[in-house]
Formats: sequence, C-alpha cells, structure tokens
Amino acid sequence: MDRDRRPSVRVVLAANVAIGALACWTLYWVSGKDYLLFHTLVEMFSVVIACGIFMVAWNSQEHLDNYSLLFLGIGFLSVAALDVVHALAYKGMNVFARRDADLPTQLWIAGRYVKSMMLLAAPAFLHRRPNPWVVLTGFAAATALLLLSIFAWRIFPHCYVEPTGLTAFKKTSEYAVSVVMAASLALFWRQRRAYEPRVFHLLSAAIVFSIGSELLFSLYASVYGFANMLGHLLRLLSYYLLYKAIIEVGIRHPYDLVYRSLKESEDALRQQTVLLRARNEELDAFSHTVAHDLKGPLNSVIGPARMLERNYGSDALAEDDARELLRIIAESGRKINAIIEDLLVLSELRKKQVFLEPLDMAAVVREVCKRMQFEIAEHHPILLMPPTWPAAVGYAPWVEEMWVNYLGNAFKYGGKPPRVELGGAPQADGRVRFWVRDNGPGLTPDEQIRLFNPFTRLEQGGAKGHGLGLSIVRRIAEKLGGEAGVESQPGRGSVFYFTLPATAPGEDSISPPTDQ
Repeated sequence: MDRDRRPSVRVVLAANVAIGALACWTLYWVSGKDYLLFHTLVEMFSVVIACGIFMVAWNSQEHLDNYSLLFLGIGFLSVAALDVVHALAYKGMNVFARRDADLPTQLWIAGRYVKSMMLLAAPAFLHRRPNPWVVLTGFAAATALLLLSIFAWRIFPHCYVEPTGLTAFKKTSEYAVSVVMAASLALFWRQRRAYEPRVFHLLSAAIVFSIGSELLFSLYASVYGFANMLGHLLRLLSYYLLYKAIIEVGIRHPYDLVYRSLKESEDALRQQTVLLRARNEELDAFSHTVAHDLKGPLNSVIGPARMLERNYGSDALAEDDARELLRIIAESGRKINAIIEDLLVLSELRKKQVFLEPLDMAAVVREVCKRMQFEIAEHHPILLMPPTWPAAVGYAPWVEEMWVNYLGNAFKYGGKPPRVELGGAPQADGRVRFWVRDNGPGLTPDEQIRLFNPFTRLEQGGAKGHGLGLSIVRRIAEKLGGEAGVESQPGRGSVFYFTLPATAPGEDSISPPTDQ
C-alpha cells in the first residue's frame, strides 16, 4: 500500500476501540444468554493468542536480539495448556468426573501463578539467550506437576467451596499474583529502551489489564456472577493487547524490529568508527614523533660524535670545543631517553594492571626531585612544598610520572628563575586534588583546551616539547580514578592539577581499557 494512502494513527485507533467495544458488548450479551459459551469463547481466544505467541517466538528465535520475548513465548504455551484444561473443567461442561466449581478455580490459580512468575523472570533474559529446549522442558515439568497436584495427588489447596464461595487461599493468591505482575511491570519499565516502543506500551497495557482481571476474580461469589464476567472481559482485552504487541508486530511488521536492531548496530558502528579514527590520528602523530623528535636528537649525537672522532688527539680540536660537543651529546641523549621513557609509560598504561594503595606523597615527591636533579640544577627553581600532604590512594610509579611532567613544564616555562609551588587538598567529591603552580606566561583558553591532547606541542620561551607528557598525565589520572587539568590566565601563571581517590574503591584493581 502506498504510504500516503495509509489510514492515520487516529483512524486506526478509533477503529480498534470501536471493534473492541462491539466485541465486548456482544460477549456481554452472550454471557446473559449462555455463560458457558461466553466463558469458552473468552478462554479459547486467550489460548489461541498464547499458542500464536509461542509459534512466533519459537520460529523467530534465531533472529531475536531480545531473548525475553523467546522466554515469554515458551511460557505462554504452558499457560495455554492450563487454560484449556480450566475451560474444559468449568462448572457445567461435565468433561471431568469432578464437576464442582473448585476444580476449574484451582486450575485457574495454577495458570496465574505460572503466568505471573513467567512475566517476572522474562526481563532477566533480555540479553542472555536461554536454551529454548531447557526452558520448554522446565515449563512442561511445572505444568505436569501442577496438574498432578490437582488431579492425581489432590494436594493443591481448595479455591472454591460451595456454598460459601472463594476460599482465603484463592483470594490471597489473586492478590499475590497481582503484586508479582506489578513487579514485573516495573522491571519491564526499567528495561523499556530495549523494546520497540509500540511493543513496550502494548505489553505494559496488557499487564495492567491482567492485574485488573485478577482483582475482579477475587470478588465474585458465583462462577457465573457479574464480577467473574467482567474479569473475563478484561482478560480478553489483555490477550488482545498481547496479540497486538507480539504477533502483529512480529508477523505484520517484522521489519520494524529488524530496522530497530540495524539502527542500534549502526549507532554502535558509528561510535567505533569515531574511536578508530581517533586512534589512527594518534598513530599518525606517534609515527611523526618517532620519526621527527628522535631524528633531531640523534643527529645532535651523531654529528658531534663524528667531529670528535675525526679530530680526537689533534691540535684542531680545542678543549673548550670538545667539552661543548660532549655537552651537546649528553643533552641529546637525555632528550632521547625522555622520549623513550614516555613511550614506555604509554605502553604500560595500555597493558598493565595495578592496584590502588595508600600513598606517602612526601616520599613520592622526594623521589621525583632525585630523578629531576639535573633539571633542578639547570633551572635553579624556587620550590615551595607543604609541610604535610593529604592522604590519597594510587600507584606510586605512575603518580611520580605525573609530578615529573608537571614539574618539568614548570621549570621550562616558568619565570627566571621559576617559582614553583606544590600542594594538595581534599575535595568534597571524595578525591584529593594535587597541583603545581608556576609563575610562567600563562595559557590562552584555546591552549588550555588542546594542551592535554596527545602530541600537542607546548612551545613557549623557546622551549619545545615532544607532545606526550601532558597526555600521559591525563591518562594516568583517569586510570587511577581521577582527572587532570589546568587553570591559567595569560600573564598570571598556571596551575596544573590532578586528582586521586581519597580511599580505595570496592574494586581496587585498575585494568587497561580494551579500546586503547
């Protein structure tokens, strides 16, 4: 049918309401003429719908990505079997030797317990595929045991005693079944995003009508009474909504479910593409770093080394010149070593699993100063440190790397001499913030945004970095459960900070993320 010639949603809804109202009125009229015929029609309609749900779910299980529908389909077959026996056992049908009203009422309660527990368990199989034969066997066994308890062993509690009517067990069971169905509705609501919206709304409405019918079935005195009849009408509407939710959508509109799955897969693929593009850009930048940043220092080593080799022991090489060449070689070697160390840290961050432990931050900072003794001797910074450090947890070798990167930048880009202040303080969010404050030229807002991206180069005051340090700081902080950042204004210095948890979380093992 041409899309433009399809009836509107309001027209379809009005037609469904009109048909439903006519059907209910007709059945109400039938109930007044022949209640057994009315009861049989309602029960057989429910049985046909339940069997249809089973057939749709069973034959489409290979294409389902929502396995709760498969579980529901198998469960409804068990419910249908109990409902058939209930209809045949109804008072006046004279099919079984027992012809009282207690037998069909027992069978009814048995079926409601199976249905309510099935609805409660279904959301658990949303993304977990059950073995269909195991589920089918389990429901078949439960159905057989219930039938045996009613017909053979006669241990199922009485539900209707003439002439007093419903027993306390029957009324309590109806309330219990209603509570379980309400709980199942809450579980479906929590998982509503996993269902096609139309299916979810129809399924929810079916459960609501089913709860209403159960409550009515706790009120009647006669199995032919008005409350009993009204409860069966609500039951009819409940199964009609189940038909609309599962059978019609599954057969008449199957592509809606397929396209929904394709859309979700497309969104996931798009996200993966963005991540892969970012990774490829990082790999390109990494190749540039290895090719360019290592090539420069290596040339600075090779050139002076060849000059020393050619002129060693000759009068052409003055002692001061030789000392300068050795200084260049040593400085270039330190640059190469710094780049290699950063690359090794990046590799470790991707692969290594560590555990959060209480940190002695004073000892960590002392170790950092030992590692940076050459930089301290070169820049002569004024270092200000607190007398005590707040308690935090982390992994000491990685925390050292964060301090080394922050202090290295403060020494290079700070004032003359650089004035560097270290500190730490607890935060309201359960983390501890540590910082390095310098008296350098400061950073523009644009520089602050780009600064922690991999391979972003900070070039101020003639100093050049290789663009790895601050991205390493951010990755370490995030791996340890914190964050890293900078606060700065041009001409007023910068405060580089990172945060760590104040106490170890319940799961203190930090594993490398799979996408890195």
